[in-house]
Amino acid sequence: MREITQIRLAGFGGQGIVLAGMLLGFAGVREGLEVANANSYGAQARGSACKAEVILGRKSIVFPHVLTSDILIVLSQEAYKLFLPDMADGGTILFDPYHVTPGKTPHTFHGIPATQTALKTFRTPQPANIVMLGAFTELTGIISEANMTAAIRENAPPRFVDANLKALALGIDLAKKTKGAS
Repeated sequence: MREITQIRLAGFGGQGIVLAGMLLGFAGVREGLEVANANSYGAQARGSACKAEVILGRKSIVFPHVLTSDILIVLSQEAYKLFLPDMADGGTILFDPYHVTPGKTPHTFHGIPATQTALKTFRTPQPANIVMLGAFTELTGIISEANMTAAIRENAPPRFVDANLKALALGIDLAKKTKGAS
């Protein structure tokens, strides 16, 4: 991990973007990192643009908002188009191909079928956000699986903890397959 890693999670309201950002922040604290977290919704909460920004650092973070994303986790085409220009050269994009068709850019792309996996496993798209966190955990190595698991156990709504842990494991498995295919 770099001294400071800027991560943006984006999609539309109702996809659990803010929850995923919060869980990532808590996992970063458990990892012993400095953490800053901010989020915003569009004019309407459900269905409009939504983002969560998480900055993880080995040193103090002096500005709590993402300026240039090192990592973009994106769950909607609108969010992809909106935040792609703010990506760092050589940045990494984790996208859900159910909602996002990326263009040709000089970034590293990982297509994670989070929504399809959530629909198949849980019969709802809701856990796709946590599937993406699992993929992030495996692909980046910034946060350990143990600390991400603990963050979910300690901070997810209690009735969803078991499903979220299952979704996390599914995301980790998808990322392992993605790494094996590269």
